[in-house]
Amino acid sequence: MPALYVVGALAGGLVGVIGFAASYTTLEAAALRWGFGPTLASAFPIGIDASIVAFLALDLVLIHRRTPWPVLRLSAHVMTGVTIVLNASAHGGLSLSSKTLSHAVMPVLFVIGVEAGRRLVVRAARLAEGRDVEGVPVHRWLLAPGPTFLLWRRMKLWGMSSYTRAVALEKSRTIYAVRLEQRHGKRWRRIAKPEELLPLTLAPYGLTVDEALMIPEQEQRAEADRARKAKERLERESAEELDRRTAAKRRSTAAQIADMDADASVAEAAAAMAARTATAEAKAGADVAAAEAAAALQAEAAARAAEVEAQALETAATAAARRKTAEDDQAAAEAETAAAVARTAAADADQVAADAERAAADVRARAADVARRAAAVERQAAEDREAAAAADRRAVDARRAVADAEAAALDAEALLRLNPTERAARYVARIILRDFAGDADAMGVESVMGALDVAHGTASKRRQEAAELIAGGYRG
Repeated sequence: MPALYVVGALAGGLVGVIGFAASYTTLEAAALRWGFGPTLASAFPIGIDASIVAFLALDLVLIHRRTPWPVLRLSAHVMTGVTIVLNASAHGGLSLSSKTLSHAVMPVLFVIGVEAGRRLVVRAARLAEGRDVEGVPVHRWLLAPGPTFLLWRRMKLWGMSSYTRAVALEKSRTIYAVRLEQRHGKRWRRIAKPEELLPLTLAPYGLTVDEALMIPEQEQRAEADRARKAKERLERESAEELDRRTAAKRRSTAAQIADMDADASVAEAAAAMAARTATAEAKAGADVAAAEAAAALQAEAAARAAEVEAQALETAATAAARRKTAEDDQAAAEAETAAAVARTAAADADQVAADAERAAADVRARAADVARRAAAVERQAAEDREAAAAADRRAVDARRAVADAEAAALDAEALLRLNPTERAARYVARIILRDFAGDADAMGVESVMGALDVAHGTASKRRQEAAELIAGGYRG
């Protein structure tokens, strides 16, 4: 093949050069006869013939830049016709003769060579970009114009560049229609279910039989994915709400603990202040009572001593002095009793201070117990969150395993090329095995209707077929 490319390029270039030279000589001589000056007569052939090359080259550039402009190619063809007419009329006029043909054939060869090069470049560009188009053969148009037009129309509408692929799709749809006719009889178009007619209904859209049959399953998978994502979103929102409630409860517990600590501090300070105040008051009262008693005793003793000294001179007053002495002794005993009472009051004040200290210690112990209970609540909340997270992970793993099993089953069914009815029965069987421990009677007909979105009678049939599959050993 490379040798053919070299031969074609050399031969095409040679024909082009010869054609251009012949056209140049003919048009230059004709231009002199037609009144052009020597300079314009030499430039006139270049302007005519070079415009063809220029227009075709610009056409290739625009095609490469994906901005084609058909006017350029049309202009090149018009200039080709002008060149042929001018060369033919330069010698012998437009009448058909060997002389006219000899002057017109070279421009024709030149243009054919340029067009061949253009076609090769366009083909190479389309192959490089993956946009090569395989056209419909001419013999098909001649032998079957009607079906060929429908096939060509479908290729153009849906961008099918391969005629071979289009024929293969048409063949597979024809085989599928024949199988439906064998299964349902002559009235198969009315008897067949909409799911079975999908490949023929979607034929104008360029879908294969397998692609059309997979659409319901793809929709079911998409719906299952949407339901799974919605459930995961709800579970995530529930977990976030639980975290928010736990955080709020933790903050409330911390605030209660802080309030209890503050109350305990205030109570402890008040008890200590009351104890100190009571102790001080008791001591002060005892000191004042003792001082007053001592002062009274000293005053009375001084007075009595003066009286005794005054009455010592009198003999008759001796008995009275003895009685007075006895009274003084009694007063001293009473003062001693008052001092004992003051000491008892001080002891009672000390006891009150000790009781207040014990009450403050009890308050601090209760605060510590509340703090321990709050820590236990926090640990329990953390354990609950961990358990919830573990349960969520197990649920996600279970859902993923179920989804993988379902996908594997769908892939196996696709390989077996089962019809929609058989696939629906297997889908119901998998649900019974997964959710009802293989007991088909435990799954209600309403559940089958919801799973397949079908009528009651159809759902009952699918459940019966699923039960038969399970009885026959099907395990999903």
